[in-house]
Amino acid sequence: MSGEIVREWHFWLVSIATGAFLAFVYDVIRLFRRLVRHGRLAVDLEDILYWTACFGLSFTLLYYGNNGVIRFAAVLGAAVGMFIYAVTAGRFFVRAGYLVIDRTVGSLIRLIRKLIRKLRRLLMPVKRFIVKNIIRLFQKIRLTYTANRHKMKEKSHKGTDGGRKETADGKEKSSKRQAKRKRNSRKRRSDKAQDTGVSAR
Repeated sequence: MSGEIVREWHFWLVSIATGAFLAFVYDVIRLFRRLVRHGRLAVDLEDILYWTACFGLSFTLLYYGNNGVIRFAAVLGAAVGMFIYAVTAGRFFVRAGYLVIDRTVGSLIRLIRKLIRKLRRLLMPVKRFIVKNIIRLFQKIRLTYTANRHKMKEKSHKGTDGGRKETADGKEKSSKRQAKRKRNSRKRRSDKAQDTGVSAR
C-alpha cells in the first residue's frame, strides 16, 4: 500500500474517532443536565459552548489532516463515528451513569441533607434559648442605662434646687445679720444719748 492510501485511512479513522468523541461529550452534558437542574439560559449557553468546541475540533482535524480542505470523507467519518457510538455505548451510557452516580454520590448527598435537617431540628431549641437570653440581656442593659440616666437627671435637678436653697438661706442670714447690726447701733446711740443727758443734769 502506498503512503497516500495509508494517510487517507488514518484520516478516515481519526474522523470516526472525532465523531464518537463529540457524541460522548454531548452525552456527558446530557447526564450533567439530568443530575443538576438547568434553566433555559444555562441549556442554551451549554449548547453554544459545545458547538463552538465542535467547530474548533473539526477545524483542527481538517487543518492538520487535510491542509484545511473540507472533504466529504471527513464529514462522513464523523457521522459514522457518532452513529457507532449511539448504537453501542450511547444506548446505555446516560442511564447507567445516572444510576451509578445517583446511588453513590446522590445517596451520600441525600444522607448529608438528612443529617443537616436533623441537626437543625435538634439545635432549634438551643438557638431559640440563646436568642431569648440575648434579647433579655439587651433589654436589661437598656433598662439599667435608662434608669441610671434618670437618676443622674434627678441628681442634677436636686443639686440646682439645693444651690438655690443655699443661696436663699445665705441671703436670709445676711439680712438677719444686717438687722441685728442696725438694732445694736440704735441701742448704742440711745445709750449714749441717755448717758449724755444724765451728765448734763
